[in-house]
Amino acid sequence: MSNVGLSMQQSPSGGPKQPGRGGKKRKKRSGLAVLFAILIVGALVAGIAVGGYWAYNKFQASQPAADYPGPGSGEVVIEVQEGQTLTDIGVTLQKAGVVASTQAFAAAAAKNKDATSITPGAYLMLKQMSSADAVERLLDPASRNENTVTISEGLRTAQIIETLSASTGIKVKEFQDVLDSPSRLPLPEWAKGSGPARTEGFLFPATYEFQKDATADEILNAMVAKFTEVTDGMSFESRAKKTGYTPYEVLTVASLIQAEAHENDFNKVSRVIYNRLDPDTWGETYGYLGLDATLNYALEQFESNINQSDLDFNSPYNTRTEHHQGLPPTPIDNPGQKALEAALEPDKGDWLYYVTVNLDSGETKFTSNYDEFLRYQQELRDWEAAHPQ
Repeated sequence: MSNVGLSMQQSPSGGPKQPGRGGKKRKKRSGLAVLFAILIVGALVAGIAVGGYWAYNKFQASQPAADYPGPGSGEVVIEVQEGQTLTDIGVTLQKAGVVASTQAFAAAAAKNKDATSITPGAYLMLKQMSSADAVERLLDPASRNENTVTISEGLRTAQIIETLSASTGIKVKEFQDVLDSPSRLPLPEWAKGSGPARTEGFLFPATYEFQKDATADEILNAMVAKFTEVTDGMSFESRAKKTGYTPYEVLTVASLIQAEAHENDFNKVSRVIYNRLDPDTWGETYGYLGLDATLNYALEQFESNINQSDLDFNSPYNTRTEHHQGLPPTPIDNPGQKALEAALEPDKGDWLYYVTVNLDSGETKFTSNYDEFLRYQQELRDWEAAHPQ
């Protein structure tokens, strides 16, 4: 063992001296010096710890976020909610096992300029997809786990279920079975009647996105729920009562407006209907509506050319005869919000008649005078003669 200037020397008494240079006695250190030394050592240790933590983080940041190689397998449906950020979507995907990490999805989305156009909805994804593939799939309309169906204003319930069947692949009979049992639908308490006729008017026209595995029950429930949402927002029930008619009667008026009028004339036609129901305006023949649309509904047709045999058709929907005065027993279609609003707020006027004199432009003339009404009818016939189909 080598000596490095450190020796064990004998003291005069023969006992060992303390190690030191040349056998000199070591000076005693002050407490301040010891404290200073401790602080220096502590600082060095802290520096090693901080430096190690920084180095570890730098190492971690340099590592790629966990990602699956793909292509993935096993289907799973995820929901992109309104207002979610791409990071939020990444969290949803990670929880569902679609991507390995939110960070990898966020990185893949940042590299795809179209990623910000991902829209809310349900998507059919695969488990353990690569993040880049997951972004692409969310941008592919074919991956949406939904059927988009647009229901136009004024369609009859029979037309609606045919449209729904064509879009979803669900048989018409399945929809009809639900309509045959209206208790399966969240109809308002003031809905009248029983059977399919009870649902006429309550399937709100709108664009819907139904999940591909949605049932007939779920689809029709959603449409009735939409009706309630819209009419609640309009305060329909309370406002209807102020007209002097029940909410169901006002809904029926709205269906007539939707079937008979051009949108620009909704409020005027509304006034004509109410005037015809009013004995003070229409006189002894009050309640005689004389509307082709109600008769066509009874005949299950859409043509406006009514012949004499049609006029003799015995039905409570035949408002072309004085034998069936007043409103038809149910709505005759499913009106939109503008027609509902017009039924609540008719224009002011004494009109009793209207004629659409130009079928291309929809120009409609209104009057309270029967002779003028006849002149408008002739104007329509002249227009039809000049514009043969």
